[in-house]
Amino acid sequence: MSASAKSVRVRVRRTQVERTAMSDRLLTEAAVVLLISKGISGTTLAAIGSRAGYSRGLVTHRFGSKAGLLAHVHDTVARHWIERVQMEVGEAIGAAALERVVKALYGFVAEAPDEIRAMYLLRYASIDAAAEYRANVAKVHMAQRRDLQRWIEAGKKGGNVPADLDSAVAAELFCATVDGLVYRWLVTPTLPIEALHERLALSIEESLRVRPIARRNRGRAT
Repeated sequence: MSASAKSVRVRVRRTQVERTAMSDRLLTEAAVVLLISKGISGTTLAAIGSRAGYSRGLVTHRFGSKAGLLAHVHDTVARHWIERVQMEVGEAIGAAALERVVKALYGFVAEAPDEIRAMYLLRYASIDAAAEYRANVAKVHMAQRRDLQRWIEAGKKGGNVPADLDSAVAAELFCATVDGLVYRWLVTPTLPIEALHERLALSIEESLRVRPIARRNRGRAT
């Protein structure tokens, strides 16, 4: 047998880090599928392990409990969402930044509907006082609001957002609007989601536009 033929048969051994990353990805993907098909109560550690091709023991060892796994799923999808937003926004500020956030959200809905459905299922369930991962949801909410407020503040300094706008309130209102839009789409998947995102982007541009100051003497008789 030639040396080249032997090399084909050589199996490349993955490092521990690579194996861990792969199992995390497969377990997360399995959890997402089960969450949207069976709900939170039907997403058990055993079912996740079985679907991903691992034992329940590995799932428990890796995440400690079902709550730990759900927190991991939420944080993983949220990280994907935040990375997508930051890449889309780039150096934009003010209304332009928020419009790009809307574009990123529509892209996420269109390209990863299962992930966003699972993330919002966990988010809304976190209002239950017994939800052990609610602190994870609150942390992501805070990070999202902080980024939005920073972009709005930068727009105020740059002169393309009204100087008297309360950036904290505007950021919170934007988050609430987006959450409401996603919620209604999850309940009614036939909604014209693309048109709604386009309307939202236009509303942002209109609400954050700096209006020129009217001339005081306009219309006054000479």
